[in-house]
Amino acid sequence: MKWLSGGLTFVNFATISGLLIGMLTGGLSTPVAFAALILAAAFALLAYLGTSDPKSEADALDRDTSKASKYRNLPIWILAGFFAIFAVRSFCWLLFIDGTELKIQSPVNLGDLGLHLTHIKFFANGVRLWPSNPIYVVSDHLRYPAGIDFFNALLLKANVDLIRGLVWVGLLASVATFYAFYRWGGGFAIAGFLFNGGLAGFQFLRNFKFVDYQDVNN
Repeated sequence: MKWLSGGLTFVNFATISGLLIGMLTGGLSTPVAFAALILAAAFALLAYLGTSDPKSEADALDRDTSKASKYRNLPIWILAGFFAIFAVRSFCWLLFIDGTELKIQSPVNLGDLGLHLTHIKFFANGVRLWPSNPIYVVSDHLRYPAGIDFFNALLLKANVDLIRGLVWVGLLASVATFYAFYRWGGGFAIAGFLFNGGLAGFQFLRNFKFVDYQDVNN
């Protein structure tokens, strides 16, 4: 829980600090990005140190008194394996370069990913904050909840490659999501999140191929 608290604080404070400093300086720049990330790291450290984790102490005590049940966490690790498969498949090929072409893993992301990339590049270009909508030129202000896009723009201005930034943010967010579900509802909450696609997913057991069994892309 301490790492989750620190990680969430880092992302939130980096985004808010970058926005406030960028508003004062006229836009997002490399010095603004580094200043926001350094401030966020300091607040994340404070959050990490200030977060108590009574569950860790209870688990340590429980391990001392029930060593015979060493396989009790096996279902959680199986769920973690499934979660890792879905996270890696979803984010490691979220956007990738194939020769001279830029490709995406899922056609479902085609529209949304283009919008997010537009927002990220729009912020990273140093536009005055808070900007107008880059899609609709007649709009006075951008009203889309673009916080995570602004965070990725901070990473881009801090010399983090755009595709690598998207991949790592997605993977680390997946780890945080898994752990949050685990602490909230244990294996039941994780399984409910993973396997809520209905009975169509059972077709995977027939040929063991990762395809769109719900046929939403056709």
